[in-house]
Amino acid sequence: MAFVALLAAALYTIRVNPEIRVYRQAIHVKRSWAGRLAADPAPRFILAGGSSAAFSVDGESLLRDHGVRLVNFGLHAGMGPLFVTAVAAREARPSDTFLLALEPGLLTEPFSSPDLGAQIGWALGEQELIRASPITGERVHWMEDLLSLRPGAFQVFNVLGAVVVRKRIYRYSIRDFNESGWQRAHDFREFGPPSLPSQPLSGDALRLLDALAQWGQTNRVNLMYSLPWAYVPPDQAEPFRRVNAAFLAQVRQKMPVLKDLALGVHSIRSHFADTAWHLTPEAARLRTENLAASLKSAAAWSRDELELLAREQPQNP
Repeated sequence: MAFVALLAAALYTIRVNPEIRVYRQAIHVKRSWAGRLAADPAPRFILAGGSSAAFSVDGESLLRDHGVRLVNFGLHAGMGPLFVTAVAAREARPSDTFLLALEPGLLTEPFSSPDLGAQIGWALGEQELIRASPITGERVHWMEDLLSLRPGAFQVFNVLGAVVVRKRIYRYSIRDFNESGWQRAHDFREFGPPSLPSQPLSGDALRLLDALAQWGQTNRVNLMYSLPWAYVPPDQAEPFRRVNAAFLAQVRQKMPVLKDLALGVHSIRSHFADTAWHLTPEAARLRTENLAASLKSAAAWSRDELELLAREQPQNP
């Protein structure tokens, strides 16, 4: 009986769960765009991150208006940094640039084994991505990951409730993604600013960045980190910039960091939709333009610059 229940839960998760279906389709869309760009031997940028990346950068606009070839592999941060990194890295080819844009909190907290990452890995039939095995060398944890194929009670009741009241079962749809993998925001809700990433990089993050460096060297893929934009109220902007500079100084020890003078802080509330990381389509156009200029200039922060910015004291008005 327990086996039957586990099998039913696994089939629901892989075949029916609306969240898994949306992201499985989204990954196929992103891979299709990557394949289209790969038809030309010119180098590409492979953007890897959570939803802050997904909602921020329009690869179609980059290609059409700036001649920059980028695949937006931004996904759901709840899949975990290992899976999010690995699924994007799978598309990288020699001479490409792997543009890591994980939210700071994903790199300052110990890694967990999120069910969502395991579920989408099984749904794709690519279980080796769950712990980024092609990068980290970690073995596949078959039994542990198999037991992750169960929907939580909240997810089940949420789906049932949506069916009863005839609302959208999952708030995102594959129609929210354009051809290049950019995800359009349509929900607008109240939210607070993100927490300051004051902790040092976690041991798990350091191991991932070291493994990425080795992977990049082996596969002749360039590495660079790009800090996502987040909403920060104007009166908190300077503390956030200093803390972000300190965070980037740590990352800079492992890979180049793309220079963005905003240091990840954007203080226009109307430019964010339902979280402090999800840009509206209007703001995504600004972010895309900004990123195009940064990528074309290839300007990178030095560690000394970042450490100086982290120590700067606010100016008195």
